[in-house]
Formats: sequence, C-alpha cells, structure tokens
Amino acid sequence: DIVGVDSKTDIGVVRVKKTGFKAATFGDSDSLKVGTSVYAIGNPGGTEFFGSFTNGIVSSLDRPIATSSNGFYDLPCIQHTAAINPGNSGGALVNEFGQVIGINSSKIADADYEGMGFAVPSEKVLEIYKEIVANGYVTNRPMLGIQYYAVSNDSTYSALAWKNNLPYGSIVIASIATNSSLNETNIKVGDIVTAVNGKKLDDTAILLEAIENAKVGDTLNLTVCRINKNTGDIATTFQAKVKLVEDKGN
Repeated sequence: DIVGVDSKTDIGVVRVKKTGFKAATFGDSDSLKVGTSVYAIGNPGGTEFFGSFTNGIVSSLDRPIATSSNGFYDLPCIQHTAAINPGNSGGALVNEFGQVIGINSSKIADADYEGMGFAVPSEKVLEIYKEIVANGYVTNRPMLGIQYYAVSNDSTYSALAWKNNLPYGSIVIASIATNSSLNETNIKVGDIVTAVNGKKLDDTAILLEAIENAKVGDTLNLTVCRINKNTGDIATTFQAKVKLVEDKGN
C-alpha cells in the first residue's frame, strides 16, 4: 500500500502486508566525508541484474541536484562514484558497516560524464519518512501554487524580455492551481513575474529561495508585468501580494 509520496524529494513510503523482514539500519549521513567508501545496491536494467552491488567513494556533499519530475526544486545530495544505472533509483547507498546513508536518486547520463551518481542523504530520507507516516505528506512546506517557465527557456518571451529590459530570471506563469491565493489577485496565465519583495529576478532561484525561506501563510510581494500581444510592449506593471499556501506534494 502507498502511504504517501513526496514529489519534491522523490521519496515515497509503502506499507508491506507481511512480517518477518529484517529492517536495514540507517547510518548518519551528516558524518560522511569526501573520500568515504560507499556501496550501491539496486537492480540496474531491471530484474535481470537484481541485487547488483557496486562500490565507490563520496565525491562531494550537499550537492544541489534537481530530483524527480519537479526540476524546479534543488535537493542537497550526496555525490558518489558507485556505478548506478536505470533501475538503481530507490536502491540503498550504504557505508562500510552496511548502514543505509542514502537513497540513490539520479545520475548524469552523458557520454562525457562518468561516475556521477547522486543519493538523497539518509537524514533527509528519515525526516521525510516520519512526516509521511504521521501525516501522509510533508507538512508546513510553502508554495505559490503555480507552474511556470523562465523567460530564457522560451524564444518568444526571451525576445520580449530583451526588448522590454526585463530581468532574465523572470518567470512566465503557465498555470495557477485552484488552491493558490493568486486566484484572489488580478494575475493571469501569461503574466511575467519580474521581482519578489522588491528584488529583481536576475535568476529564477531568487524567487525559489524566497519561497523556501518563508512559511505557510506568509505573504510575498510580486512585481508583475503584462505584455501587449499586438505590440510586444509592456501593457501594464503592477504589484500583487500573494499568501503562500501549503504544498502537499501532489
């Protein structure tokens, strides 16, 4: 049974209707050091190579990596050299004592890269696990409640940003969730957010950091502009106070 899933960290909890299993022991990922030996267990390529065991070392700690389908959220991960392949995701990364110190999540898949695997640290895994078991999701995580893309990722909006001298980290609102407080403002799909709390979005991370450092119920002040579709000029610029709602990971 699926107890809960957290799309941001790519961690889920399932309940197995059977007893008699021996539980793995979790180690302290906060005590890891660069150069520490680690081992990955998983099923690269599926059941054909079930239970494969590879070794490597910790290459870096707290490496921000976009996990899961939500590419807008960077999670500090353990970077390591233990070989992982499609099918390893969700498998354990263990230390020399067999303690789980991470959950393998992703790798850089490119012919020019080798030995670039990433795992969610065990301390973060346990934190997410406890929240999901207690509540079904991770509580008190704020969000605006939108889907968006950066102006730099769209040729049309990129040209409009250059023409109107907009910050290149500005974002275009693609959709607004029904539970978002943006529905209580005059913001519309297609509008461009250019600043948050008076700080220009020279990088999209500026908005993400403002959200991550806030709490559910806090208010952000967004600077928004709307483009005239006929001329490509800015039709209007306005301020919108938006209350952050709770992100339940779905």
